Amino acid sequence: MTAPEPAAAPLDAAPTAAPAVAAPAVAESPAPESAIAGSSIAAPATAEPVSVEPVSVEAAVAKPAAAGAVLHRGAASAIYNDLPHRVLKPTVRRILNRLVMRVRLEGVENVPVGEPLIFAGNHSSWLDGPLVVIEAPRTVRCLVKSEMYTRVVGRLLLISGQIPIDRGRPDREALHTALDELARGGAIGVFPEGTRGSGEMAAVQHGIAYLAVHGRCRVLPVACINTAAALPKGARWPRRSVQVRVVFGKPFDVDVPANPRSRRALAAVAEDIRVRLLDHLETARADHGQSAA
Repeated sequence: MTAPEPAAAPLDAAPTAAPAVAAPAVAESPAPESAIAGSSIAAPATAEPVSVEPVSVEAAVAKPAAAGAVLHRGAASAIYNDLPHRVLKPTVRRILNRLVMRVRLEGVENVPVGEPLIFAGNHSSWLDGPLVVIEAPRTVRCLVKSEMYTRVVGRLLLISGQIPIDRGRPDREALHTALDELARGGAIGVFPEGTRGSGEMAAVQHGIAYLAVHGRCRVLPVACINTAAALPKGARWPRRSVQVRVVFGKPFDVDVPANPRSRRALAAVAEDIRVRLLDHLETARADHGQSAA
């Protein structure tokens, strides 16, 4: 699950030590594809020079908006009924943590309820996405590559409200759905490195910056520790001998640029997010003397 593998016309998004993620824009100029959590979507930008005058998300949210105002173009997505999460997740969590794996959950008290939120984690294993969804104390809908939506796994992803994203084209629908969820006060999960790798947060895609800025929400860092060792590539079942840690950090505000559609402005926001996520990851590892994801 990518975001697990990551809210119009597309434009090039400048990289922050990596290819840029895209998101829908209100500008009419074209742009190439990019990726949120490993999936391609169109990125917003403007050809005009940008002057960034950051203001906090709290200040932006405080500004009055017209009733029913939509922050992006496109028809509103269907409202997801999270009954399966509320009814089934506690049982699934107990079975997973006590029988299937050994999962240590930390920082649950840092997860706010009743506000739009982006869960952003490092990504080194297929386990990362399911763990964030199952272990979070509130419903989380992750952006998941559309190739996963087949057979039993695909049905489970749909039932659990995960959002499919097509990596082969600018997928505005997926990003609009994510922004709709945030506008309703929900939570979205993304893995901004773009795909499974070392999980070191060396670079992030720009889509997380677009979601945070246009979704007017805070970002909550999540450190998934030892997931690659628990489920190495090619393995079909997790190793219960490996203890996995899921560490929720404290949510933080992002700066809203004066021109929120600018590539350079979003690149700066993405880099700030990357630094904060890396800091949380390193702190979580240092608490237990670990050096690998």
